[in-house]
Amino acid sequence: MIHTASTIDTIPDSVCEYVILHSKEFSWNFLALKISLTRLNLKIAMMKNRDSAIRDCCAELKTLLKKSVAIPNAQNDISRILEIKP
Repeated sequence: MIHTASTIDTIPDSVCEYVILHSKEFSWNFLALKISLTRLNLKIAMMKNRDSAIRDCCAELKTLLKKSVAIPNAQNDISRILEIKP
């Protein structure tokens, strides 16, 4: 299935939070996603206002996925993220 930006918008923040905080439990295909998830996880750990940091990081993750929607490895990872149930 080819995913679009509107598909990515349907990903709940709870799933994005899970993906960020448990990113090492998955085998990601898209290198930019791997790097970004590591950075976002660190950002959440360093921020004092955790809820605000999580919201910002979820938005940043969705933005990366939208910008990368045409990349085959990103498509595979988006499919994996969409299969996660919160």
